[in-house]
Formats: sequence, structure tokens, C-alpha cells
Amino acid sequence: MKVTTLLRHVMLCLCSWVMVSTAYGESVIVATPRQGQAVGIEVDVFDSPDATSGKPSSTSTVKFGHSAYFVPAVQSFKGNIYMFWAENNDIRNINFATSAEGKNWSKAQTIPVDSVYGNVSVSVFKQKLVLTFADPQSRLKTISSGDGIHWSSPRPISTVHTAINNKPVVYNGKLFVFFSENSGKAIYYVTSDDGVNWSRESQAFAENTDILTMVPVVYNGKLWTYYGFENGAMYVRPYNRAGNWEARQTVNGIIGKGAKGFLNSAAMIDERLFITSNANTFYSTDGVNWSPYFSAPFPSFEAYPSGVGVSYAITANDLTTNNPQLPTDLATGLSHTDYATFAWRSFIALNNTANTPLPANRGVGNPAASFADSGKLPQPPSPLLWQTFAHRSELFPAMEPNKAGGPTRPFASLPQYSYINFPKGIPLAAGASFAHYNNLDEATQIGQNAIFFPVNPPNPAKNGDNFAPSNDSQLLFEAKANPVIYEYARTLPAFPPNVVLPDGALEVKATWRKLADIPRAQQGRYHTATVVTYHGDDQHPVAYNETYALIALHIIHKTPNYPTFIFATFEHQDALTLPDSNSPTGLYYVANYKSIAYPDSNNQPPVATFSDGNGIHQVTLPASNFVSPPIYSGSKGIPDGQAGPISVVQPQTVFSEVKAVNDQVKQLMNGSGEFNNSVWKYYQLKGVQAIPSSEETDPDYYLANIMVESSQPGIQLFRGSNVFPIPPDHVLTHMRNFSNIRVPDFDNATHSQTMGGCMGCHGIAQSQLKQGFSFLFDAINPKLIGKNSNKTGFVGPETIGLPDTKTMLERARKYPTSLQPETQAP
Repeated sequence: MKVTTLLRHVMLCLCSWVMVSTAYGESVIVATPRQGQAVGIEVDVFDSPDATSGKPSSTSTVKFGHSAYFVPAVQSFKGNIYMFWAENNDIRNINFATSAEGKNWSKAQTIPVDSVYGNVSVSVFKQKLVLTFADPQSRLKTISSGDGIHWSSPRPISTVHTAINNKPVVYNGKLFVFFSENSGKAIYYVTSDDGVNWSRESQAFAENTDILTMVPVVYNGKLWTYYGFENGAMYVRPYNRAGNWEARQTVNGIIGKGAKGFLNSAAMIDERLFITSNANTFYSTDGVNWSPYFSAPFPSFEAYPSGVGVSYAITANDLTTNNPQLPTDLATGLSHTDYATFAWRSFIALNNTANTPLPANRGVGNPAASFADSGKLPQPPSPLLWQTFAHRSELFPAMEPNKAGGPTRPFASLPQYSYINFPKGIPLAAGASFAHYNNLDEATQIGQNAIFFPVNPPNPAKNGDNFAPSNDSQLLFEAKANPVIYEYARTLPAFPPNVVLPDGALEVKATWRKLADIPRAQQGRYHTATVVTYHGDDQHPVAYNETYALIALHIIHKTPNYPTFIFATFEHQDALTLPDSNSPTGLYYVANYKSIAYPDSNNQPPVATFSDGNGIHQVTLPASNFVSPPIYSGSKGIPDGQAGPISVVQPQTVFSEVKAVNDQVKQLMNGSGEFNNSVWKYYQLKGVQAIPSSEETDPDYYLANIMVESSQPGIQLFRGSNVFPIPPDHVLTHMRNFSNIRVPDFDNATHSQTMGGCMGCHGIAQSQLKQGFSFLFDAINPKLIGKNSNKTGFVGPETIGLPDTKTMLERARKYPTSLQPETQAP
């Protein structure tokens, strides 16, 4: 069984860990040129891509004046669907039409390209549409556009062989263009890192028979190249992350009307792959064995080869369908908009309520409830799906772990939180219980800061002339892991040389604030829960039960096509301004350092450069000696070695495509009676990262949640690495040019990236700690706990309130975001 299939069985099943249905949110689009009286391209949209037989939910026609004998190319890009095609009667232009959802199309338009003959193919790379095509002499050419309106001039791609058949695809962070000659016996390819400069031609593989057509597609973590012969035989060869071509496999089940051996185009949605042959569409769940999905319903002499694509747009049905499913994977070659919709689909699925009874159904979504249902009350009767995931202290318990330090209890067990320093358990306050799924045992942002909302905004609390952060509303945190990670840890015989989490691994980090600190009139804007908090001090904690409000949610998710995880973060819209959208909340933090070292810039404050999709912006990071009024250290109630209060600011890092998707989702909510009083109207996607990069101006490069990563030099504008934990001299060292992610993955790394934001920070856990992007494995890593130590797990919870300097330093020791660098990634 594939791991992605296992994920659905383990995580979102309906009963006894067995999934009985799926509900993909995306739509399949099949575009078939039609001749005869109805000249044009018939476009069929399928809103149930998981069906065994496709029935169009809508059919439309893009009309044009001449017959199109070539395969239409369908591509999602920045919130629209684009369809490109060529005509026999016009060799100087490429035609295209656009649609918001694939159902209503613009009039056909043209792109002048001097000369084109044959199929036009499309992908997205570096936030640009990239078209490849051949001219009448079968020379390979390309054009690109960043907005779908303005196009580059045609550029030739130098090849040795002609390229009448050619298709682009994105894999391992590179743009590949595969091509073959007319009646050639080999398939070749070129690659590019930027879409402009190309490698020399390489041969992928050769056959003894003429190859008629070929179609590449990335699926289940590999690049699959399908090809057919004139005798009708069809094969596929996967290309893996190690850069090796695997053995040829016979393709079964692709039959139907039309010439033999014709393969047109391919697309994927989650675990299902689609391919077109002539005017027929087929699906597969293993890439080898295929079943019929749809055939154009008009006579074969009127139908020309179909193209296939996907619409990723969020719909009203996605918000209200029962038992929304967590997406298990995503295609490559997409724009940032599609990553934002993936993030929203994840948020929708994770915020369905959990099935009951609990704990038997931990990690199982409620089949009779929807995302809309879970938001109708601030505190629904059942915990949300993600709330029932394993807390970090359940994943790596201090009590009764396995030999590696992982859990021994079944996932479907009652909550149990244990810590190294408290072998007899932590005392409970009167009436309190540990039988709650949210255990808020972190009171700092990974040991770097404590963060507070003023109870009387926007001014921090004071006691006389001294600041009194402990009297304000402190933010608390918790980290959780889904059943895929739990089962991986449960079956570990020992800590491995390199943690490689299975596909489907997902972690969440939630941020909360005390509900009673929020004015009563505003409390209905938050999802709330009864949680476990800790009062007293870190040496003598006492557990309480209190009602807290959710204000932020991190989601990191490993999929087959994205081995470096997809990082998404959501936050409550009342972070920096009150509900009037104008008055400041006064959100501030107290740093666990009092000076900053920037060794890469001779200790001069570096400049962070980033894009919000509309322009380039710059922010100069704080000076090395940033402590001066109104920021204090060792006075005004701020302990020595710490610094504050520091106001939280939001740079212009929110990317325009993310904002557009947020606006779309909000519009759908406002148009549905299911969300009249929903708490979910007040949460928004802050950003998403899916592709490792060293380019600061790439979308969401500095991804940071305003309430989870608040300090600019520490984690809000993180890049490279921090030397952490902070040493006794209270100096934060920020090495901005440090390579922190091995790509395409740890085992098959060919180079490294200096990534920023959430992915860059977690990249330290991959490249330096060898923990597969997860800091949770700190708890059992012999390098961090000591090779001779038999004490695995987490030391203890952090208590509420701003602690003294010694305690803050001890807290920081629990959060290594860097080892002293052993090696840079290759």
C-alpha cells in the first residue's frame, strides 16, 4: 500500500481506521477540439474526480474560426485557467482563452510567435507561464509570461535533435523539457534553473521501435514519462530523485476510439492520475493500470485529441461538504495561488470536528459534519480533528517510551502528558484534569521571546514605573503530530542516522491566548477550547484548566511531490488591530537576548528584501545594540539579558496571490448562510511555502506568522541560521548566508538553498540535525540529549509569566535551531 493511501486510512477514515469515501475539492478539465458544424473546443468540467466514471458538471465551447488539430494545453495560473492551442491554418500565432473556473471562457485570443507547428505545451515555473512548441522546421522554442497578458519574444532552445513532440514539466526544482523527433526512437530532454538558460541535450532513454507520442508528469514523487508506439503498445519509465531512470513498465488499460499509440497530456489530483489518449480520458491510482473515465460524446470523426488539466479554485461546496478530506499531494509546475488553495483545503479539513466517541476516533474526521459546522459555535461539542493529534509529549513521552524514545501506547488513547523532570506527574489544581486534547506547555517562541497582548491596548501593563508583562495576556503554544508521524515514532527501533518521515507526515503548532482577556463582545470571533495551562514556575508547575482562544495555526505537511514539506500558517485577523481594523492591539514581545551579531555583514544590520507580488520592499534589521528607550534590559521591570517591550510590526510580506485567495474564501463565506455567525470568518492564511529557494523576492520567502514568529532578527525575517540556544552573554547570532536545506531531499541532495521563513528554520532540522524538518525529534536525538543519556522526552512545561534570566536561558536550551555547523549541504 502506498503511504499516501495509508495516510487516508490512518487519518481521515470513518470507522475502524478504514476509509470508505474520498472527496477531492479540485476539478478535472478535459478540452476536446471538435470539428464539423460546431467548430471550437468543447470543455468538460468534472467536479468529482474520484468517481469511477466521469460525468461533466458543466460543458462549454470555446469557439474559433478554424479547425484545431492539435492537443489543447490546460494550465492553472494565478487564479485563472488558461487553455492554449495551435491551428493548422495559422502558423504565426498561438491561441488561448481564459476562465476563472473552467466553465465560462473568454473569447479566443492570439500570441504572435513568428512560427509554430504542432502541439503547444505549458507549465508554470518561477511564477511564469512557460509555453514550449516547435516551428515548422521542428526546432524547439519557448515563450513565457508573468501575468498571462504580456509575453516574451520566442526564444530558441538549442538541441541536437529536432523536437516536433515536446512537453515541459517541473521536477526537483528544475524545468525539464522532454522532446522526441518525428518517428524517432529516443526521448531527450534539456533542463533549466531559471527558464532562460538551458543545459545541453541529454538522452533519457531509447527504444528499438519508433516512438509516436510521449507525455511526462510528476506523480507520487517521481517523474513518469509515458510513451506509445504505432502498434498501440504503451510504456512508462519513472525518473527518481536520485537522477536514475527506472525499468520500463507496460501501461495497461488505455484503449478506446482513435489511432493507437496516441498519448496527449496528463494531470494529477491527490492520489489519482489522469491521462488523455485521442478523445478519451483515463485514470490510474498506481501510474501503470488505467481505467476509462470519460470519452467525448460526439462522433469520432468530429473529435480530435483531448487535453486535460485541473482547476484548484476553492468553491462554496468545499466549505460546506461533510467530512472534508486532507489533500494528500499536489502537482508540480504551479503558481503561488494554487499553493494557497492547497493550504486552505488543509485548514478546512483539519478544522472539521473529530469523530466520536473519543479517544477511539482520535485523528478521524466526523463524517456527518463540515468545516462550516465546526465554526457555528466558538467551542464545538467535539474537538477539532487536529486537536486530537498527538501532543509532542505524547509523541515522545518521558514515561514508558520505546527503545528509541517514541510512544508505546496506541494512538487512540486518552491524552497523557509526561515530562523528564516530573516522573511522578505534575500536580493538578483543584478541579483540573489532564483529559483535554490541548496541552499548552510552551510559553515562548522557541525560547527566543515571550509575547503578550496588552490587556488594556495598546499600552503594555505597568506596575508603577516598571513594565509588568506577566499582567498582560501571554501567548501560549503547543506542537502536535498526526498519526503518520506517531506510527513512525512508535515503530522506531533506534534513532536513525537520518530521520526520513513518511509521506503524509503532518505537524501543527497552535497559538492561544486566554479568552477572559478578550473583551466579551469580541469573544465570539474566536475558536475556543478548554486547555491545560501551567502556573507557578518551571521547577514547580501546577496544571490548570482554562478556556483559551485560538489565534494562530501552523501546518507543515510532507507529500510525495514535496519532500521538503509544504508550510502554511493561518492567523486571526485581530493580531495587530482591533475589530475596528484601525486601533492597534499593542502586541509586543520581550526578547531572550539583548544584542545581535551579524557575522555575514561585519555586524552591520542586514537588509531583508522581499516581494508582496505588487512591488519590492526592504526592511533593515535591528542594530546590533538595539537596546535603548523605549526598549530596556535590566531596568524598568525587564530582567537583565532580556529586552523589551518591543512592538510587533508587520512588514509588507503578505503576498498578493495569498490575499486574493483569502478574499475569495471570505466572499464565499459571506455568501453562505452557513457562515453567518462563524468564527472562521476571522481567520486568514498568512502565507505558504512549497519550493526551497535562495531568492529573497520569491513568494512568501520570509513566511512568518505575526503571533508565532514576531521578532525580526530572530524568526520573523529569518534566513540562513541562528546560533541557538542563546549563550550566557545574551547575544543572538544570525548567520544569514548559511545553507540550510538540502535539495531535492536529504538523501539525494545535489545542492543546497539558503531559505528564509518557516521552511528555512525547519531546514536546520533537516540539514544539520538530520531530523527530517521536525524539531520534535530533538527529544530523542542523541546529539542533543547526550549519547549516554537514557532520558528521552521533554524536560517539562513552561509556566505562564515572564520568568527570570536564568529560567529564560534554560528554556532556550530546549530549542536548538542550529548546531555549530558541521557541514554545509552540497
